[in-house]
Amino acid sequence: MSLSGWHQKAAVVLLVGFMLGCTVPSSSASPPLTAAAAQQTIDSWNPTYCKVVEFYGFHKGPESLGPTQMAYVLLANPSDRAQKQIISVARFQLLTRPDGQQQWFLTSLVSHAAGLTRRQGWDNLIIPVKEEAPAATR
Repeated sequence: MSLSGWHQKAAVVLLVGFMLGCTVPSSSASPPLTAAAAQQTIDSWNPTYCKVVEFYGFHKGPESLGPTQMAYVLLANPSDRAQKQIISVARFQLLTRPDGQQQWFLTSLVSHAAGLTRRQGWDNLIIPVKEEAPAATR
């Protein structure tokens, strides 16, 4: 069975399109979220109330929320003399800005320290994550 002229051209175009689609990297690759940037964002957001004592790591959040990273952190209140430490979950979401650029934002910081049925913390935050350049060494 022989392909007619336009069928043959369509097959070649589809084959080339498939090959290019598999080898060309996506231009909309999401920017990385580093542990240092996440910790710096939490520390600078409300420095009189929360300071990261230990950063445990990231866990990929639910797909229904879009690109989400959950960071598990041990927080302490710097102004609290008892220095009670609480394990909290910081949610970072990748959002698209009006200019089309994607950026990570801290969107919530919650803990279940008072029991599994009681959440404490902040929801509905929109704190931009800024990757700071490393300090120059002398």
